[in-house]
Amino acid sequence: MSLRRDVHSAFDQITPSMGGLPERVVQTVLSEGATRRRREKMLFRFRAPLSLVAVLLLIVLVAAVFVGGRIVQDWNALHKSSPAGQSNQSQLAELEARPLQLPVLKAATECNTGPWNSDGTVGSGPLSIYGGLGPRTSWGTYWNNVFYTDQQIAGPIVVRVRDVVNNVNVVFVGKYAAGPVVGADTLNGTRVQQHAELVLYANNAAPITVNPPSKPHAFVWGFTVGVPNDSTGSTGWQVDGMGFSEVFLSC
Repeated sequence: MSLRRDVHSAFDQITPSMGGLPERVVQTVLSEGATRRRREKMLFRFRAPLSLVAVLLLIVLVAAVFVGGRIVQDWNALHKSSPAGQSNQSQLAELEARPLQLPVLKAATECNTGPWNSDGTVGSGPLSIYGGLGPRTSWGTYWNNVFYTDQQIAGPIVVRVRDVVNNVNVVFVGKYAAGPVVGADTLNGTRVQQHAELVLYANNAAPITVNPPSKPHAFVWGFTVGVPNDSTGSTGWQVDGMGFSEVFLSC
């Protein structure tokens, strides 16, 4: 044996075995290097998608601001404006709040129908009225009356009627009847509610075939009014609209 081999043999005998540690160290270093390179590659690959996501987020943010601004504008416009229905309700409440200016009579003999107009109907304008007999019930008598006008009237028209001697309520049923419900009755086999008011609009006027006017008019409303048995038959009518109020008697 050579001297070199003897030295290596002696060294191996006095040195603990490394158990392949050097090889594992080398493998670990190589593995970590490969992992780092893969991470760098992944980071590089993700840079482009992340920038694209940022651009998309910016676009979404701008769109959200724009849409949100429009929503706020629409909301403000909706709540600052006064829709036609809301305006009509406000006008209706104003007309209903007007006090009645009907005369108070001591007896039915003091009541005189009028004022009359050139058509031979009652009313000083802008509305005129004429009547037609309707059904009778155990509660009272109903009349199929007609309002008409040739004037364009903006907003609601409120009609209220009282007995001017004993202040008994006169009621409305059916079409155009409105306001508080004050009773009920049966007409022609149908149960109907009795209301304290009549509410008319120019846009709900309609031609009538029963008891029509003697000549054409721009706006015509056929309606039913009920007079109770305990009424004296002396009725005062108040017609209120935006900018006018008229009172007449029907006896």
